[in-house]
This record gives sequence, C-alpha cells and structure tokens, in this order.
Amino acid sequence: MVVEFRADRMRGCMPEPARWLARLLAVWDDQRAEAVLPDADELFLADMAEVIPNLVLAYRDDLTDGFRIEFAGATAKALLPIEPVGVIPEHELLEHPLAWLGAGFVRTRSPAVPGPQWMRCDDAVGLFLPYGSFNARVTLILVGIARWPSTRPGARQTNCVVPLTPSRLQRRPD
Repeated sequence: MVVEFRADRMRGCMPEPARWLARLLAVWDDQRAEAVLPDADELFLADMAEVIPNLVLAYRDDLTDGFRIEFAGATAKALLPIEPVGVIPEHELLEHPLAWLGAGFVRTRSPAVPGPQWMRCDDAVGLFLPYGSFNARVTLILVGIARWPSTRPGARQTNCVVPLTPSRLQRRPD
C-alpha cells in the first residue's frame, strides 16, 4: 500500500510552526523525480538555505549500519534535549533523549520501498526524508524538526514517541 502525502493539502492542517515541513516534503519529492529515492549525491543544501537551521543530517555508518548524526542546525539543536552530532540514535537505549530520532531512522530505512516518515515526541515533530543510491539503499536521512504545539496547555512532557499518519497530522479541536 502506498500512502501519498500531498504537501499542498497538508499545509493547511498543520500548526504554523510546522508548516514549512510541507514545503520540505515537496522539495524532496521534486528531487526524487520518478526514482524511488532522491540521489544522496544530488542533495544540495544551498537550495534549502532558509531551512538549514531546522535540519538534521545523518549518514549511514558502515561499521555499525546505523545512521550517525553529522550535522544539526541551531534551531534543531534548540528543540533537542542534548547535542546530537556524533550520536547514532538507533543504537541507544529507549530512555535516551534522542531515541525518537532513532525510531524515525528505523522507520525510514526499513520499508520495502523507503519513503518519508513523520514522528512526534512531545512538542517536536520530525519529517524523516531518505536519500540513497541507484539501488534504493538509504545512505542519508535528512530530518526537518519543528515545534508542534501541545494539544493541552500545561501538558507535561512524557517522551512518548508517536508515528504520524496523514490523518493524525490534522489538528483536532480539544
């Protein structure tokens, strides 16, 4: 089953701090063209200059087969509880503050046909975008991180990780 995320339809149902993620998804889809994945060698961050502070880049580590975070923009770092650069979140314990990124990496690289994944942890949402090689092997994951307003004012942090589907991206009145 293929679930299509239409960026133009999603933008209106997302809270303001996260609407730029729909544009990032549209850029990824354009880069992909007719291929399964966009080519990792064709990722030019200069084309995304205005969103670089919100991005996390993770490359496949050949020794561990996990994804090591090599770059995190200033805004993304501010939304994360610890310094992410150098961490391989997939290999951390579930209690690790970046475990939700690891869960997103696993979901992004695991399907038979890799594609975009949305994950939410407390007041942050991540859009995980796979890039790869000609054989559809994921070699790089680009993550856009944005603040996601709590549905209940004063809600406590639970570190609950929630995979998001198109229907769960829509805002519902409390």
